Amino acid sequence: MKKFFRISLISFKALLGWLDPKLYVIYKIVDPALQMIFYTLLIQFVYKSQDITPWILGNAFLLCTKNAVFAVGTMLRNDRDQGTLQLIIASPANKLYVYIARVFFNVLDASLTVVIGLVIGVIFFGLDFTGINILLFTLSILTAMVGGMGIGLVLGSIALVMREIHLFLNVANMMLYILTGASFSRERLPSAMYFLSNIIPLTRSIDASRIIMEKGNLSTALQLLGVDLAIGSIYILIGFTLYGYFEYKARVSATLEAY
Repeated sequence: MKKFFRISLISFKALLGWLDPKLYVIYKIVDPALQMIFYTLLIQFVYKSQDITPWILGNAFLLCTKNAVFAVGTMLRNDRDQGTLQLIIASPANKLYVYIARVFFNVLDASLTVVIGLVIGVIFFGLDFTGINILLFTLSILTAMVGGMGIGLVLGSIALVMREIHLFLNVANMMLYILTGASFSRERLPSAMYFLSNIIPLTRSIDASRIIMEKGNLSTALQLLGVDLAIGSIYILIGFTLYGYFEYKARVSATLEAY
């Protein structure tokens, strides 16, 4: 366990070690706060309603994309660019263990970002947590973060064989805002996109958080979280399958350096 936390902490420091404290505050607090205020005011204007709690929750949860999409999504690509991917592939260590260790602090950091978004909702828009099940609400955040990291692994594996990664990641990020129902009801989506929204993580965690905030049926919220956790786990397996496939292709075609 000590080794697990050491790997996780070193990897997290390597990812954000270039940030000085001032830049970190701007990147992790000011930017998410401004993003929350912008989207919430926009939604309040569009819906002409004072009760915008569901949309505050949805947009707060999607603040995790800074870690899930951009941080985790570029982690494997950075390994390739910096020449450390070969060492990871050659290592006898279990790749799943190494990945989970490397994203552990990202899950915590992403959860903190979501909390910052919720605090903005409390301060500026009157979001009220009185009387809700805090433990279950925390579970909904952690479940969403696990699903987000699963998406990040899939994107990161695909990014290994792409040249223009940032355009790809930005498109994927915007698709999450559309498909998860963070800013508008998923029922408004075309049937094909509605189907896609049901097979990606985060969607049900956001729905569960809304049920918890409304003090609705908690067993329904737990069921949604269980399904979302299962979908997130499937995404992690898909990501590792892609990772293994690209590793195999790199080995048999002697293009490990390009990989």
